[in-house]
Amino acid sequence: MSTVSTAVRRFIRSGRVRNAALASGVAEEFASSYVAGADATEARVVVERLRRQGLLVSLAYLPTSNDEAETPGALVHALEVLDALAVGAELSIKPSSLGLRTDPASAASRLRDLCDAAEQRGAVVTLEMQGAEAYDETLRLWRGVHAHHGSLGLTLPSDIRRSEREVASVSAEGARVRLCVGSYPVPRSIGLRSEREKSKALVRCLRRVMEDGGYAMLATHDPTLIAIAQELAHRNAVPANGFEFQMFYGVRPLEQRRLTDIGYRSRTYLPFGPAWFEYLTTRLAARPRTMFSYLRALGDKR
Repeated sequence: MSTVSTAVRRFIRSGRVRNAALASGVAEEFASSYVAGADATEARVVVERLRRQGLLVSLAYLPTSNDEAETPGALVHALEVLDALAVGAELSIKPSSLGLRTDPASAASRLRDLCDAAEQRGAVVTLEMQGAEAYDETLRLWRGVHAHHGSLGLTLPSDIRRSEREVASVSAEGARVRLCVGSYPVPRSIGLRSEREKSKALVRCLRRVMEDGGYAMLATHDPTLIAIAQELAHRNAVPANGFEFQMFYGVRPLEQRRLTDIGYRSRTYLPFGPAWFEYLTTRLAARPRTMFSYLRALGDKR
């Protein structure tokens, strides 16, 4: 995240602005466009609406605790609340939420349990990638659990140079691979700098997954990359249900529906949980126009 975005997020989270936003209801109003709610019951309402529109969902829990230990249990509970709606859903989880940094063996056990629970409900799990420093540990975690749970997906960010090499071995196993540009800071020595370089690397990774028979999950809102993905699928005879697009809840919703309306698999990344305000400020900081609307609404209601 840029220095400007960080400063903006810090300002929005300041006690004065936060208290005013919560007291006026502005925060909840804006959050409803980006967050599915504070708990699984509220998330179910959003899932029902998205599924009626033909969209798939990826649930991501927003924990309040620093160690994130509550996340696996919260995701399992969400499956129970969703009941039949859990079929086809994806659970997205960070390695830190599994305790990977402190106890790799325990993290693997938690991830296996989560995969068991998901498979029983007809859902899948995708492991996120939290920056370059945890890259090796995350790969080891994924490989160890994937050996017993073949549906376990892995996220590979294209802004880390080695992802192009790793995607070759992962896709050759027919794995579910989420491809994104990446949002965590990457040291200059091992990362790509310009957005153009990152996008070109993402396309190369996507082409490799499709050529090798893996299941590509393209996480982007970029119209050019979406069009390229469609062309690559056509060239490699990958059917419309042989890969998918993934986008954040509240970002380009009409495009998400358009893709599913013309036959593609379109999945909405749907965060929910008690830390919704912190997530909201992150999204607002990333979208200046929305941030100004948020602050203007706050001023109107004071």
